[in-house]
Formats: sequence, C-alpha cells, structure tokens
Amino acid sequence: MQSNPWLTRLVCARSHALSSASFHTYHLSCALDACADARDLRAGAAAHAQALKLHHSFSISNKLLKLYSVCGHFHLAYKLFDKMPQRDIVSFNTMITASFRAHRATLISVNLYSRMRAENVNPNHITISALLGASSHVKCPHFIEQLHAHAIHLCLSSNGFVGSALVNGYERHRGLDEAFRAFQDIVELDLVSWNVMIDACARSNNKCRAVDVFSHARRCSESLDSFSLTSVLKTCSELQDLRLGIQLHCIGLKLGLDSETPFGNSLVTMYSRCDSKMDSAVQVFRRIPSPNIVSWTAIISGLAQKSLAQEAIRYYKMMLSAGVIENEFCFASVLPAYSIVARLEQGRQVHARIIKSVYQSDTVVGNALIDMYFKCGCMEEAKLAFETMKNIDTVSWTVMILGFGQHGKGLEAIEIFRAMECKGFKPDYVTFLAVLSACSHGGLIQEGLDFFRSMTDDYCYNPKREHYACIIDMFGRAGEFKEAEKFIKEHGIESDSLAWEALLGACGMHGEKELGEKSAKEVMKLEPEKDGPYVLLSNLYAEKRMWEDKDILRHRLEISGLKKPTASSWFSCMKDDS
Repeated sequence: MQSNPWLTRLVCARSHALSSASFHTYHLSCALDACADARDLRAGAAAHAQALKLHHSFSISNKLLKLYSVCGHFHLAYKLFDKMPQRDIVSFNTMITASFRAHRATLISVNLYSRMRAENVNPNHITISALLGASSHVKCPHFIEQLHAHAIHLCLSSNGFVGSALVNGYERHRGLDEAFRAFQDIVELDLVSWNVMIDACARSNNKCRAVDVFSHARRCSESLDSFSLTSVLKTCSELQDLRLGIQLHCIGLKLGLDSETPFGNSLVTMYSRCDSKMDSAVQVFRRIPSPNIVSWTAIISGLAQKSLAQEAIRYYKMMLSAGVIENEFCFASVLPAYSIVARLEQGRQVHARIIKSVYQSDTVVGNALIDMYFKCGCMEEAKLAFETMKNIDTVSWTVMILGFGQHGKGLEAIEIFRAMECKGFKPDYVTFLAVLSACSHGGLIQEGLDFFRSMTDDYCYNPKREHYACIIDMFGRAGEFKEAEKFIKEHGIESDSLAWEALLGACGMHGEKELGEKSAKEVMKLEPEKDGPYVLLSNLYAEKRMWEDKDILRHRLEISGLKKPTASSWFSCMKDDS
C-alpha cells in the first residue's frame, strides 16, 4: 500500500516539534481527507491518534466522521459522534447520509434528524435531500409528505437538490402527477433536475410525458447529456416506438454522444426491442469504442430474444475472447440461446463457469439454468439444478411446472404445483398458465378444470385470453370438440381470435375438417393479417388428401400478400461454429 503523503508530512512535522496549532490542524485535515478518499482506515486511525493530542475543531471531528463512514465503520462514526461536545450541521448531515448508506435503515436517519432539531441545529438542503433519499425504503407514503412539509417550512422546497429528491420520492410513493407538481416548484432548473424528472417518467413507463419533458428541456436551451437520452430511450420498447428511437439517436449524434458507452448501450437495447431485425442493434454495438459487460449483455440478449441463437452464442464467445467477465445478467441472457439450439454440452460448460463465479446462488441465473436443461431434454439435471438452488422464487416453481408439462409429465407438474403451495409460494398468472398447459399436454381434463376454478375462486385472478385458450386446447387435444365450442360460448370469448386459433390447432391434430374450417374462418375474420389459419387449414386439407381445396387456400394466401415464415431446422444448428 502506498504511503499517505499528507500523513507522512504530519508525522514529520510532529517529529520536528512544531508548535503551531493552525499548522497541525491544516495538515491533519488534509491527511484525513486523503485517507477518506483512499479508504485507508489504518492511516486514518493514525491521524485520529494525532488528533486526540490536539484540541481539534468541528472540522477535524467531521472529517473523522466521514472517514469512518466511508470505510464502512458506521458504529465507530456513531461512537465518535456521541462523544462530540458539540455538533454542527456538517456533523448531522454526515451521519444522516452515512446511516442510510450503512444500514438502509431510515429510522436511524429520522432519529438523527429529530436529535438535530432538539439541539437547535437548523437543517439545510443537504439534510432534507438525504432524508428524502432514505424515504424510498419506507413503505409509509405519508413520510414523504411530512418531509415535504418540513421543506416548505424551511423554505427549501424550491431548491434544486430538494426538489429533485421530492420528484423521486413522489414518483415512487404517490405517482407521476405528484412528482410533476414537485418538479414545477423548483425555481432554478438545472440539468440534474431535468434528468431526474425525465427518469421518473421513464420509470413510470410514461413515454408521452418523458418526451414532453425532454422536448421542453431542449426548448429551454438546456444542454442535455447521455443520461437524458438514455432515460427516454428506456420507454421505447415496441415496434411503433422505432421512429422515436431513431430521432433520439439522431439527437445523440448531433450532441456528440455517439462515443459514450452508456448511450450506445441504450441504443442497442432500443433497437433490439423495436426493430424487427437486429441489423441496427449490431451496427450500433460495433461502433461502441469500449463495450463493457452491459454492452455485450444487451447485444447477446437482443439476439437471443429474436431467436438468433447462433449469433448470440458467437457474440458470447467474442466477449470471452475480449477478456470481459460475465455477470448474472449476461449468464441469464446467454443460457436461452443454448436452449434454442439445444446444445447441451456447451450449456453445461456455461453452467461450469457459473459454478466458478460468484453468481451460482443468483435466482435468475438458476431459473435460466433449469429452463435450459428442460429444453435440452434433461429433466433430471433440471430437477437437480432446482433442488440445489439456495434461493427460489415463484418463477423457479413456474419453470419447473412448465418444463415437466412440456415433456408430457402432467402429474409431476401438478405435484410441483402442490409443493409450491405447501411451501407458502403464491402462484401468479404465468404459474396457472404453466399448470393448465401441463394438464393439456397430459390429457388431464378434470384436473385442468379444477385449477381453472381455483384460479378464480381461491386466488381471485381474472383469467386472461391465454388461460381460456389453454382450456380450449386441453379439450381439443382430448377430442372433446363439443365441450371446447361450448366453453367458448359460455365464457363469451367468440370475438377472441386466440380461442379459435387454439381450437383450429386441435382440429388439425384430429383431422376435424368441419369445425376446423369454421375456426379458421373466425380467425381470418378477426385477424385478417395473420397467415397462421391459412397454414393450419392447408395442413388439415393435406391430411385429408383434399389437394384441390389446399391449392385454392394456398392461392388465397398468395393473393392476400401474406407470407408464411421460412422454416428452420435444428440440424443446421448442430454444426460447430467455433
């Protein structure tokens, strides 16, 4: 460890018996600042020993508080704070901020604030901002209102720091409208204030308001930065948002932000979500001067979500060759790529890397591993991965139920669902969808109907269209077409194309021509842009050797302008691309 030059100078001065108190105070102050910046507790303790021999001022005591706080020894800081004969605003601000950082315990911060008022020390904007930052971990929504009242009483609510903290707090506890009112109270808006408001809109997923605030900031001639743009880009998550994303990209280029890695990362994510292809995302990624783990994870995740698994794996290998080490998000992003191409051995290699890393106990990574093993056909390894997880959540149980259901193990899936309930985990919409799917694939009609009723009666969930479609598929797979059609009418879902599509798929399995034609016509009427009903009905005609009807349907598909997506085979994925 390198020696602290300020501490060395202080010791030398001591050895020369210099008696000037101001000399000692100055050098001691500088030494403590250097120790705090370097997180050098040992040198700081030596400086503290020197301070004990002097009648040090508020400034030295406050610097000692900062030193122990930043070095992670809050208890020592609190002990020193209690022994101080007097405390000023800096003393209290240091401790309020440190208490929250050390324990995430807002109660300690509030007690310090109460003690501050009792000692007649007036709070300032830093005090209120620190308390508002701590309020994000308080479940009581009235707490922020009380702090706001104190800020108004102290004439601090219009301060930029306090106003920005109020915006954050109100967005988390009261919603965006209340946050916007706090924002409007700020007298002098700066870049931080604008960015906080834009980010609050993005967290609320309110794209329109985020764009409005962003545009207003530009009209006010505010020099925006990459954080401003990345916040708005977060709200671009669908195909129709692509135009907005491109405009933001152009603004970033004009502002000279194209060389900034965070801006590039957000662009990769935006294009991955909004563009039907990944070409733009790949081009942006290649132009990032220094891609970090976030950059690599964004491109890998985007490719995997677009089912471009081989490309995702290729970029993962490039990342490792570049010496970038995975984090939990990267592992969770690349494992689905191995699931898509069913490369079990390479998936096991990634598992080995996870075990060697610090992320083997991460729940999201564990869930991705279970899913990968199921999709590669290894139920026992998936089960072992589940049983060895340190922390499991509802998603973990759901992946297990879905995995066994997809392999036709309906009874095992039901057992897992029951075990989940016994362990005190509450199933969600996706869990019920997984168990209904398992019942459908396993031919367990009565069990499926029982779960459907339990979903509404026991858990008070309103079924979504996917749940209805699952029940229809369950009847259809069992050849119970009259029951399926009756279910559609009883639940008033005749106008739901997904219901008829599920019935059409079941008709194709059993060669049920008449009902299949009816289902196809319903889907074509409700969603004329879909090619699925044409393809399924065409396959049904081929199964029945009705070649003339098939040709007529194929001709209708061609003149409609719709195209069947090109099929791909796993055999082409089995080649080694290393």
